[in-house]
Amino acid sequence: MRKKSNRYIPDRKAQVRRWVRRIKTAFALLMVPPALLIFSAVLARAYHALLDGPWFRLEEVEISGLKTVERGEILNALGIPRNASLLTMDISERAKALNAIPWLLASSVKVDWPHRVMVEVTEREPFAVVFADRFLVMDADGGLFAETAPNEHPSLPLVTGFSGSGLKVGDRLPAEPLEGVKRLMAALAATRGWFPLNQISECRWHNEEGIILYTTVKAIPIELGWEDYELKLGRLQKVLGHLSQRQLLEGVTRIDLDYPNRAFVSGDFPAPKGI
Repeated sequence: MRKKSNRYIPDRKAQVRRWVRRIKTAFALLMVPPALLIFSAVLARAYHALLDGPWFRLEEVEISGLKTVERGEILNALGIPRNASLLTMDISERAKALNAIPWLLASSVKVDWPHRVMVEVTEREPFAVVFADRFLVMDADGGLFAETAPNEHPSLPLVTGFSGSGLKVGDRLPAEPLEGVKRLMAALAATRGWFPLNQISECRWHNEEGIILYTTVKAIPIELGWEDYELKLGRLQKVLGHLSQRQLLEGVTRIDLDYPNRAFVSGDFPAPKGI
């Protein structure tokens, strides 16, 4: 009887094919690191070529929204050198530097590819100058946002009465005087035809007497108290007209309007002549 053949004898050709596949796989794996190194070197060279090339160099900084702040102050705060590469520039960090400019309420900085940086700013609207051991610019919300010099803002009212209060840049004017000053400014807006701001040297806040105006000429105090400023200023117009008609304005030293329906006027007036 003939013996059966062994069906489990390995096929030599199949074994050879498997070994060939293994060798190819091993060779491919050995080639991956050099290929990656070459590819990385190509990318690095391309990246440095972009950095050193002229394609993304800064050529222009466009700034919009400026009123009081100088363009040079914005550029100095940003600190961006001309021809700097926009690819390596940290715009967010540059934008944070603008927060140090006190006159800016808000700002944004963005890149307009390929050669421009665009800066948009919103400035604070000055409302008055407050004297509190130093001259401080105040916005309509009472924020004291910048130091200033006397007479640097002649179009703004000067609000005094806060010496020794310790107010400084970054503080806010207390609510009560702020509301009083805002009401006064609204009332004075209607008097510009006959009593403009340039005839008022200061608006003094007094904790017990309210607001007292001082005229530019002769520093005559005009006491307004705490409320009804529009009504009292209307009464002031009549009083000044009456004094002018009688040629008594030169002698006035004080006007107190903090009375209902009347005014008290002090001055060096000539004695009435008898008959």
